[in-house]
Order: sequence, then C-alpha cells, then structure tokens
Amino acid sequence: MKSDVEASSPSRCDAPAIECRDVCRSYGKLKVLNNLTLTVPQGHIITASSLPLALQLRSAGTQRLWEDHPAEVHRGNPLRLVPGTPRPRLSSLVTALCAPQDLALYSEFTIGDTFSFYGRIHGLSSKDTGARMDFLIDFLDLPQKCSLVRNLSGGQRRRVSLGAALLQNPRLLILDEPTVGVDPVLRAKIWQHLVEIVKDGRVSVVITTHYIEEARQAHVVGLMRNGRLLAEAPPDAVMKQHNAPTLETAFLQLCESWDQTGSQRCPSPQGRHTNSSQSSDSSRDESQPILDSGAASAPQGSKLTVDWKVRVRHVIPKWRNIAALMIKTMVRMKRMPGFLCFQFLLPVIQISLMCLCIGGDPRGITVAVVNNETGGQLLSRSLLSFLDNSSVEQVQLSHSEAFAGIHDGRYWGIVGFGKNFSSYLMKRVMQRQVSQEVVDGGSVHVWLDLTSKSLSENMDFTTFVTPGAILSITFYLAVGLTALSFVLERKEGLLDRCWVAGVSSLETMLAHLFSQLFVISVQIALMLLLIFLVFKVPNEGSLLLVITLIVLQGVMGISFGLVISAAIDDEQSANQAALGIFYPNLIISGIIWPVECIPYPLRYLSLVLPQTYASEALRCIMYRGWGLSRMMVWRGFAVTLGWNTFFLILATVILKLRT
Repeated sequence: MKSDVEASSPSRCDAPAIECRDVCRSYGKLKVLNNLTLTVPQGHIITASSLPLALQLRSAGTQRLWEDHPAEVHRGNPLRLVPGTPRPRLSSLVTALCAPQDLALYSEFTIGDTFSFYGRIHGLSSKDTGARMDFLIDFLDLPQKCSLVRNLSGGQRRRVSLGAALLQNPRLLILDEPTVGVDPVLRAKIWQHLVEIVKDGRVSVVITTHYIEEARQAHVVGLMRNGRLLAEAPPDAVMKQHNAPTLETAFLQLCESWDQTGSQRCPSPQGRHTNSSQSSDSSRDESQPILDSGAASAPQGSKLTVDWKVRVRHVIPKWRNIAALMIKTMVRMKRMPGFLCFQFLLPVIQISLMCLCIGGDPRGITVAVVNNETGGQLLSRSLLSFLDNSSVEQVQLSHSEAFAGIHDGRYWGIVGFGKNFSSYLMKRVMQRQVSQEVVDGGSVHVWLDLTSKSLSENMDFTTFVTPGAILSITFYLAVGLTALSFVLERKEGLLDRCWVAGVSSLETMLAHLFSQLFVISVQIALMLLLIFLVFKVPNEGSLLLVITLIVLQGVMGISFGLVISAAIDDEQSANQAALGIFYPNLIISGIIWPVECIPYPLRYLSLVLPQTYASEALRCIMYRGWGLSRMMVWRGFAVTLGWNTFFLILATVILKLRT
C-alpha cells in the first residue's frame, strides 16, 4: 500500500475509547483470550491480526462479550472492560456499530432496502439515509440500489454488508475482516476512507484482519498468539524493535519468541508485559467466560454508574425499531408473492377439505337385496323404489349369496323381505291383533356390517368437529409461520446484527407478533367466509366473540412458534418440535372426540392444554348462542389469554438469555 494511505499520527489528546483489563474468554476448553489488557485511544485505528481477537470481536458484535464481562458504556465516555463496573447492553452505546465477518444480509432485499432498513433502526431520517446511500453506493462501487442482494456476487454482498456498517457514521466502528474478498483498489479506498473519518478524533476504529501487511496502515497494531497480546504499538515501532523489513516478519519473530519462552513474559515495544498467571487460572473452570478477579481494577474515579432513566429508556420498546422490523418483514413477504398466496389459501384449502370429506352422506353404498316375494303388485318393490338410489346401490341376490357377500366385505348390509311380505303387512295394517308370525313376515329385515360402524350411526360429525378444527388450523398455521423465524435469521447472522444495532429482544418479539398478525387475520377472514357462506355452518352466537377467540388462538400459535424459534438453533429440530405436538394436541384436546370419552389420567392432561377449553367455548358460542356471562365461554377466553401471556414471556426470556 502507498504510504499516503497510512494513518497519520493524531495530534490530539489520546483519550481511551476502549479499555480492556485482564479479560479472559473460553470456548469450551479452548481459551482464546488470556488476561487481555488492551487500550484503544480515541480517534485511532487499531488493527488486530489474530484469530482469537477476531472471534472475540464477533462476540462483541452480538453483545456476548459485554454481557459476560462487566463494562460501562456511556455517550462520550470510554468503553471499559474491568472488574467491578456495572454491566450494560452494547446497544446502549448508540454510536457504536459492528460489521460481522458473516454477510448478514436479507437476500430478498434490494441494496436500497438494506440501507433503508438499517437507517430506520439507527434513527436516520429518510433524507440522511438517501444521502448516505448514494455516497456508499458510489464509494463501494455497488450496482444500482434496486438490485436484489440474492443476485449479487460474493464480493458485492460483502461490500453491501460493509456499507450497512458505515451508514450510521458511528463513533466506534468494529470491523471483522472487512476487506476479505475485496479487490486491492477497493481495499485501498476503504482504508483511505477509514483514515479520513478518524482525523477529527471523534471516531475510533477496531479492525481484525489476517492480512498482516494491511495492518501497517493503522495507528496501533495488536499482535496476539494463544490468547495473549504479544505486542500493542504503532506498526513502525514493532518493525523497528525487531529489525524486521515487514510487519509479517516481526509477527513471526514474536511468535517464535513466544513459543520458545512459553509461559514467560513476552515484552512489548512499549515496555508492557502480559503476565501469564497460569497458576491462578488453573483453578478456574475454563468452560465459562471469566474475568481475573485478582487483577487490578479500574481507578475508583473512572467507575461510572448508569442512571435509572437510562436503564428505563433501554427497557421500554422503541416503536421506531418495531416499525423498522415490521416493514422489513412486509418487504420480504412482498418479494415472495407465491409463498404469501399459499399462506393465505392454505387454511381455506384445509377447511374446505374437512367440510367436504368429513360428515357428509355416504355415496355408492352397495346393499344386497333378498326379496323372496313373487307375483305382480308387491309392496316390497314399492318400498325399494323409495330408497335413495344415489346413496344405495341395490343388488338382487339369493339368501345364501347375500350372506356370503357380506362376510366377504362386498356389501355393507342386507335388506330382506319374506315370501308373504305384502299380505302379512296388510294384515298388520288392517287387523288390531296379529300373531308373531304375521309381525315377522310383514317386517323388513336389515343386517348391517358392524365392522364399518361409522356408516351405520346417525350423527353430524362435521358439526361437532368444525369449531375445534377452526382453532386447530389457525393455531398450527401460526406456529408454522414463526417456528423458523429466529432459527434462520440467527443462522445467517441477521439476528445478531439487528441486536448490535440497538434492537432489543422484546422489540424483536413484538415486531414478529404484529407482522404475523396481519397474515393470520387474512387467513381467518377467508376461512370464516368459506365456513359460513359456502358450507352453511350454523352460528347462533356473537360473530365478534367467534372472531376474537379465533384471533387469540392465532396469536397463541405465533407466541408458541416464537418459543420454538428462540430455543432451537437448527431448522430440522424446530420442524420436529412443531410437528411433534400436532397430533397429541389434536387427539387429547377434544377436537375430534369429546373429552368425556378420554380416560381419566389423560383427561387431566387434556384440561391443561391450550385448545381444550377454547374449543368447548367456541362450540357453545356457535351452536348454543352463549355469551361471556356463561362460565364455559369466558373460561375459554381466560385460558387462551393465560397461555398467550406465558408463551410471550417465555419466548422473550429465552431470547434475552441467549443474547
């Protein structure tokens, strides 16, 4: 790189922007940071050329580092990682931003959508976002802003990801290998831009890179090995001390020196040493991130406290962030019209299949007819002519053939007439008292195949199943909408990037809830129109109560899906969890068969499920015309609201713990 691109030494007061003291970090048994002491002066570029610090900065980007190690973050004050200070959220530092090594981009977005989304989260006006967008598109040599991210090359996507980090003009910029996959010309432009933004002393930049020579352009370089800081000094000072022509040669000499000395002290150019403290570390559980409690703490004068108003402000959801996330979800839906139409039509298809295929009159039932009468005008033939021939197919057979056929399963039943059926029937009609022989001879004898009992029972199964089916379809479609929401975004790094931009877990939950509520509202509207207008399902009660209960069940499905998505990391496990509860809940909740028929050990389980009382309440509203004054109705609403609250709180807590 040319020397004119290198960062010049700042002339202002080098107040610290970040202070780390004796920070340790482990991933399982691998200790990636071991008593790290590091200072980033205000208005400087510091470059780290070590993988452990790169991993740790990625943790910083997702708030894990700051939550594991106490720190204090305030506007205009340094970020300190020292024992004994309060623990904040990184997002409370509104002027800090991290660009992750992962691309973390929404493939359904255009370049303009991406910048607009992060502009809304950072609170930029539309005018400021547009101006910064035009500058970054020109500076990073990006295609037109209407280009879809999924159609860009790998290098272009990485530049869009970097542009999203530079959009806000942050005070503290953390970049994790920003020049990977970037051509040398653009790499030089990026470094030149970073040098320009730190000149006024208000912006500090921390960069991790594996291009050792690239680190020469920073004010300070930090060289690490085995979790320890080998050197922290200006690049020229490191090369001069080791008489090395290049920074890479100096780094190799430092590594060789460290390998030879092992746990002994490794000198830095500024006379600073990194103490090994192996004996004190050996008693710690290396599977947990720790701070060296024995290290010297920060001066008492530098310890900051967080005002309660600041804490409250960061707990209360920001509607700006919620609106940005909702717009993001709507834009992604708009870019997938086929999937969106399928989601709208799926409940219509399911409820149509249920009404068409369940509880209807049987068709094409083959019945054997044994008519032993002979002659002209016979009453048996007259009676047979009145049967519904669209439902029953009559087959004239002898007595032996009919019974052989019903045993073989060829016929559903047998209708038999005696030899003197007509005369005996007239005697029964005309005479007041007749013998048993006349009664038997003047009767129609029917034998049914009871192995197919459902066809012989006279019950409206559709009427019983419909309310529970409506709730079940609404609930499980809502679960399917949200069960993979966080799983996919977490896997692609999108969730972490939103969190480090200042979005809280509660704001993320509410945005998903409101966005998916729009989808289930359309689903419910189409489903109810089909049920009441097309299939003529009766409704004797309040339509408002029916709609409210169904919507609450949909919200409960969304909440339960968010619990699955927040707790599980991979798509296969999330799908199995969502599908695994489908059939048990369908069978035990009294949707298909009355709860009273369930054995008592399982009946107790049924009564605590989310849809048991709700299904019963919807039947009472639709078929009995009951209102909220009846216990069976308001109990269904109360249980649904209770489960809604529980699932939302549980999902928020899980998401908070995992961030």
